[in-house]
Amino acid sequence: MFRASTILLALAAVIFGCWQLFASKSEADNKARDKPSIELMTSLPIIWGEGSSMEKILSGDASPAAIYEYWQSQYDLKAVDSLEGLTGRDTDIVMLAQPRAMDPADIALLDDWIRKGGHAIILTDPALVWHSDLPIGDSQRPLASGMLSPLLQYWGLELLAPDDERAGLVELEFDDFSITTAGVGSFAELQQASEAKAVCLMSAGGIMARCKVGRGQAILVADADFLNQELWPDASALETGGETQAMRFTDMLLAESGDVSSVSND
Repeated sequence: MFRASTILLALAAVIFGCWQLFASKSEADNKARDKPSIELMTSLPIIWGEGSSMEKILSGDASPAAIYEYWQSQYDLKAVDSLEGLTGRDTDIVMLAQPRAMDPADIALLDDWIRKGGHAIILTDPALVWHSDLPIGDSQRPLASGMLSPLLQYWGLELLAPDDERAGLVELEFDDFSITTAGVGSFAELQQASEAKAVCLMSAGGIMARCKVGRGQAILVADADFLNQELWPDASALETGGETQAMRFTDMLLAESGDVSSVSND
């Protein structure tokens, strides 16, 4: 009897342990599903740092930038070089952060995906001030100027270089956020645009455009330098695991990317 009871208790413990494991996995899966799925295309050295190589990554000498680590902790983030197959993936938001020149097929795919209800955050900087030790022309050097003119023109927009007031360090204020950046551009609507023109609401100075594109939406910012932690006046918050204004600003952009109610076709 004692041995039978022991076996029953052992079986119960195993079953309970398996249930706990299953419950923990289900909870983890649910939490993962609760995180927005983001595909990121960027030329900025934020994924493994500047000039990273597989050898540096494996040896631990390369590490992600603070903004990238933060996104990894908050979102289901995946860095990609192409959007091929996007329509077949469960992606919530596409983020372009000063991406390299996109293949025409990727541009067409992104436009179609947004028009069918997709959401995008586009950070395109006409005068990136991000310091790089890599020589001009190096494939790993971040792009000095945004290369999304074909997409912007299709939507009826133009990216303008910064004027004298925005050429140096700039403090930008959006709602309750204040971020430090440099070389801020602006968007302007083209006088002659295609029938595929997006319906956009511009912020003061044209620094941000919130556009309805078909059934989807794209939020555009004419700057990407604000992702550079070297410009963050509140970078000390990282030492205690805190969040900076730049991090919270990107959270706001991502949170609002799914809300198209304030952009009208009228």
